[in-house]
This record gives sequence, C-alpha cells and structure tokens, in this order.
Amino acid sequence: MASSLLRIDAASPEATLSAEQQLFNAWVQRIAEQRAWLQAWDEAEQACRTRFARDGAPLRTRYLDLQADLAQYLDQQAARKLSKMERQLLEACLLESAQQVVDLSDTPAQRAAMEELVRRYTPEEPELDAEGGAAGDASLSAQAEPAAADIDWEDPEAVAQFLEAQEQAAAAQAERARAQHQAKRQQRKAEQMKKAKGPTAAELATQSLREVFRRLASRLHPDREQEPVERARKTALMQRVNIAYEAGRLMELLELQWEAEQMDPAKLAQLSDARLAPYNRMLEAQWGDLQREAQARMQSFAREFGLDAATGLQPAKLMAQVRERLQQLQGGIDYLRQLLQALEAEPNTLKQWLKHERTLARQRAD
Repeated sequence: MASSLLRIDAASPEATLSAEQQLFNAWVQRIAEQRAWLQAWDEAEQACRTRFARDGAPLRTRYLDLQADLAQYLDQQAARKLSKMERQLLEACLLESAQQVVDLSDTPAQRAAMEELVRRYTPEEPELDAEGGAAGDASLSAQAEPAAADIDWEDPEAVAQFLEAQEQAAAAQAERARAQHQAKRQQRKAEQMKKAKGPTAAELATQSLREVFRRLASRLHPDREQEPVERARKTALMQRVNIAYEAGRLMELLELQWEAEQMDPAKLAQLSDARLAPYNRMLEAQWGDLQREAQARMQSFAREFGLDAATGLQPAKLMAQVRERLQQLQGGIDYLRQLLQALEAEPNTLKQWLKHERTLARQRAD
C-alpha cells in the first residue's frame, strides 16, 4: 500500500492542519523516501555484485596474492641489517599488507599465514584489568599484601604493616558498602519519581502501538473466519501484523489497517493531537531505524568492495564507484608486480622503497 494514503488532509480548504498533524505527514514522507532509497539500494547492490563476481573477484584474488607475497618477502628481509627507522617502516608495511589479506581473503590457508604474521609483528600492549588498570599492578598489589600465615609475628614492623593493610582493606570494604547503599537509595528515589510523573513518552508510544496491534488482531484473527479464501487472506495479513508489531514499525501497522479496511483517512484526521503525539514519536523512531539500516548497508558494502563509506554512497552512483574500484585493483596489481620484481632483482631496492614509503606517509599526514 502506498505511503501517500497515510497523509492527513485538512477537513476543508479553509481549515489548517495542527502542528502534530503536519509532523505526522512529515514523518510519513521521510519514511517513504527512506524506503524508496533502500529499495533502490537493493537493486543497485545486486547489479554491482553480479558485475564484481564476473570481473572483480579474479582481480581481488590476484591483488591479495601479491599482498601476501609482499608480506612474506618483508618477513624474510626482517633479518637484514637495518636502521631502527627502516625496521619500523618495514614492519609497518608488512602489517598493512598482511592485515589486508586477513580482512579480505577467502582462502583459509592464506588468511591463517597472514594472521600469524600480524600476531608476530603487532606491538604488544600491557594487559588491562577489569577497571582499566594494568594487570601487573593488580598482581603487585596482591603480592604487597601478605597472608597472615606468612607474617613474622616476632617482627614488630612486619606486624604493623600487616595490621595497617588489614585496616585499609576494611575501610575500603566499608566504603564500597556505603556506595552500594547510596546507589540503591538513589535508584528507589528515581523509581518513585517516575511513578509520580506517570508514563513516559516512550511508554505512551508503546501503548499506542499496542492499541493499533490489538485492533488489527481482533479484526484479522483467522480462527474467527469461516470462508476459506478470506481466512487465508487474514492469516497472511496477521503474519505481517505480527512482524511489524515485534519490530515496532507503526507505519506498517497503519498501512495494514487500511489494507484490512479498518480505517479511512477521515478517522485519522479526527485523532486529537494528544493521540497523534505518540504516533509521531514512533514514526520518528522508525525513520531512525531505517536510517541506521541504510548506514549499516553502506558500511558493509564499502568494506566488502574497498570503498569509502564516508563519501556517502548513493544507489545511482554505485556502479560507477565499483568500476573505479576495479580500475584501482588493476593498478594495484600492476604496482605490486613491478615492486616485487624490483625487490627480488636488487636487494638494495628495499631501502630505497622504505624511504619512499616514509615520504608518502609524511605527505599523507600533512
């Protein structure tokens, strides 16, 4: 059912819509536009996948093979005598190549080999405890508090240190207990204030969604229909109602009300602003969900095809960007092939290449 059917129209040419009615129409329009975008994205994505499966997959396989070859070559050269700066550059380039293969390769053996290189060359970081501190600090603290059985009770200084540690531990435990008690008091106070204020906007929106669902469920319950064809229609509609209700999609439920012949435009226009306000909040949330879904699809597609999601991918331009990516892959293959040939032909080329990579890194940073 077209989303335009949900539009609220003024009762007469002279009448004007209230602010909530105008907001309702605005959210319906935004949701319709976002749905259309997602549909166009699905069609464009399918076309791009077909094109990439034919032309891009072989290129990417060759590109990743060459990246793996470069990472393995740099691993072999790590034993050479290099300056500190050259070694850092070599390891950074090795990690970049190996990580690309780990992220994109479909070959388990190749990916496993690159994962091993990533593990070996990734700088180690200190382990953190549950509170974000270094794990070693916790172990040292534990060692600094000897057990009673380990105390030399004939040494006054050792006994004094032990008793002081016990007092500190007891004070810390008491402070934690006070904090927990205070937190519970604040929670109870917040719950009491919440009850005094009545239902929140989110709760009102949920109640309105439930009202629409109950009306639909009562109207479409298949067990109350004797005629087989109508029973099948209601069963199919009820399945869609359940899916929309569980997902919290008010607009779909309202569309289903029209499809089930439960509501006409005049009824919607008669709703008060107080009744429309929860609807508007749910439509806003639904629009937000659609936006997040669109963003997630763009980011997933960008990661898979090596594109920049920050540029704002659009369905109409998706194929052109995939073609550009295919050209980049071919250019990358040509560069890596020539680089490996030069590195293997002349060992001193490695230092020259590392110097060149350092210059490029500085230019990108600037």
